[in-house]
Amino acid sequence: MKNRKQNIIYRKERVVLSDVLPYEVPPYFSNRYLYYFLTKNKIEIVKEKDKEYIKFKKDKNDENNKVLENTIKLLFGLEAERFTNETNDYKWIKISHTDYTSIPFKFKISHKNQSFRELAVIHPLNQLKMVNFYDKYKNNILFHSSKSRYSLRHPSKIASLKYFKDSTHKLKKSKSENIDIIETTDKEYTSLRAFFSYEKHSNIFKFYESYEYQRAEKRFGSLMTFDVSRCFDSIYTHTLPWALNNKKIIKDNLGKKKLLFGNQFDAIMQKMNYNETNGIVIGPEFSRIFAELILQRIDINIYEELKRQGLSYKRDYDIYRYVDDFFVFYKRVADKDEIFKVCQKYLQEYNLFLNEKKTDTFSKPIITKISVAKEELRKLIEQSTIFYFHDEEVKKQLGLKLYSSKDVITHYKSILHRTETSYKDLQNYFLATIYNKVKYLIKNFNITQHNLFNLYQKPSSELSEDDKESILTLEKELKGKRSQLFINFKEIIELTFFVYTVLPRVSYSIKVCQILFRIIDIIKKQEINLQRFKKKFKGLELVGFAYMTFTFDEKHIIFKKIFENILFVFENQKVDKYVEIETIYLLSIVNELGKYYNLQEELLIEHFRIKEAKNINYFTIISLLNYIRNDKRYLQLQNSLKKIILQKLTNFDRRDAEQTILVIDILNCPYVGVRDKDVLEFKMKVLNKVKFFSDRTPNIDKEKFIFGFNKYVPKLFYNWTNNNLGMELNTKRGHSVY
Repeated sequence: MKNRKQNIIYRKERVVLSDVLPYEVPPYFSNRYLYYFLTKNKIEIVKEKDKEYIKFKKDKNDENNKVLENTIKLLFGLEAERFTNETNDYKWIKISHTDYTSIPFKFKISHKNQSFRELAVIHPLNQLKMVNFYDKYKNNILFHSSKSRYSLRHPSKIASLKYFKDSTHKLKKSKSENIDIIETTDKEYTSLRAFFSYEKHSNIFKFYESYEYQRAEKRFGSLMTFDVSRCFDSIYTHTLPWALNNKKIIKDNLGKKKLLFGNQFDAIMQKMNYNETNGIVIGPEFSRIFAELILQRIDINIYEELKRQGLSYKRDYDIYRYVDDFFVFYKRVADKDEIFKVCQKYLQEYNLFLNEKKTDTFSKPIITKISVAKEELRKLIEQSTIFYFHDEEVKKQLGLKLYSSKDVITHYKSILHRTETSYKDLQNYFLATIYNKVKYLIKNFNITQHNLFNLYQKPSSELSEDDKESILTLEKELKGKRSQLFINFKEIIELTFFVYTVLPRVSYSIKVCQILFRIIDIIKKQEINLQRFKKKFKGLELVGFAYMTFTFDEKHIIFKKIFENILFVFENQKVDKYVEIETIYLLSIVNELGKYYNLQEELLIEHFRIKEAKNINYFTIISLLNYIRNDKRYLQLQNSLKKIILQKLTNFDRRDAEQTILVIDILNCPYVGVRDKDVLEFKMKVLNKVKFFSDRTPNIDKEKFIFGFNKYVPKLFYNWTNNNLGMELNTKRGHSVY
């Protein structure tokens, strides 16, 4: 089936889908529903005579209007008493510049060398402001992103307004149009990758394989690499206006400087980070754009300085920069040393410093240890039977020699030792390769099944001798492939968890979930297919039916293997007090396994350090509530989480992004009490805790708001019901960390 490319209407609100959240967030947390909420109600920030307002479309129903207005005020950190103007169709809530000063929700993930990286989700009001900012200044961003000769990753145009839409439960039509095969989730879901299209490379490894890289190696022969130490943490926001304009322009426009693009970007970056000027929030795409604009000015300064010193670009040297990583090709050592000094000088002008510990030099042939190791790993994978359907002839042709995950792991360790590389150097590549091989196995199996059932569809009177022979061949082939698929899946699961557990990271957890979901999904889908086909071919005893699905025992051998490996992770890798998202992803896989597979309550309490309530953040709270639901086996954990929620909201600050989003999601959550009465009672406690309504507001009005909120605004950030892991994992494809 061909991808169905669909046009979408241009909406400036798409910024919240693509550019304001980090990649490393839990699977059921997104801005998808916030986007729908903004567009449905035409919510935007508008400016009238130097005053700003949140404008939104009125609902025809008065009760819904009250709910909508209060939801907008709660969501964007405004008081319930804030005065609202209205016209026939719209309402207007005045906001001041101080409303934008907010506290981002910062959370840590594991990073390089056992350290942590602190990422941020900004306040919903600042997210709405970024929509306005992009709409107004998108052309300025493109203009100032196009000046560097060195940059490998920068906005080049507004992204195409087309996307691929495929249902998670996609049906593949057979030639006869009477048979539909439910395939596993594959294509990109309804998700935009970024507001801008980028040149030249979306991933640094693509540069290593590019013609530019090979040409530079051929012409210059030597390479020096270095990066900027703690680049985003070191950026001083006020330097952006100086990067985009010179001092004379700024001084000549003192009265107007606040209106300049650079000053506006500087101001919004400060306010979303609680007025911090040292360092910018890390994670969102707009932060990378902010850094890129400064680095582009530094690139220009480096180029001009080297030109003054008589060094000719592309003749004496070549420089490429991917975000904060520099690649300097050179011919003479003296030129290399001078280029290094010049780079140091102009980075320091903007309070940025080179990471001298990570400075490396290479001579022709220029190939890193990692590149050598990747090639060795590629050959290793090509030699393993666990990634192929094979008979003796295929084994001979492909040179298949390794028969188990244990064999692959042993040779993998040998590659790391020989090439002097580490697990972290190859982990991402290895997991991505395993994922692609799993997709290949499933697709190959589906094709055989598809061809066989096409022939089954023919009336017996129309079957030729060749058709009959093909049926026998395909039945035998399907039987062999299903048998091998069972063996391969078991080995792939073992290999996947070995690769993952040596160094857990959020991005690796996502890839592991993509692999495991594929395996679980094909098993479930084949069970559905079998029932549908038996109904369609009622009364016929077709041999192919026996080879479509795994037996009950085989299914649960695979599911048990997945569960036991996840259990091992939870038992042996107690989360650091700051890091939990790695295993939150694995919770979603346990849910996919079904009712026979559950993590014990005490294990979850221990693993997520629930008794250390002060360290439990929003992501852990909502993910655990979603996992335990209202299962009575987890009542102790549910009650502990409810206490933590109330404790976190004790000193509620409407400017605090984590507290604000937590309140919004808890008011939507159906899992804060076993009975409806308990759920309402807890939500009332939350509403009273944050003091959104005045003390004079009757309880009946608060209850009306809660009921209306649940009905009119069923979700904004976290998807509590109808969880679709396949869809969420697909939205991660193409959104990888830079």
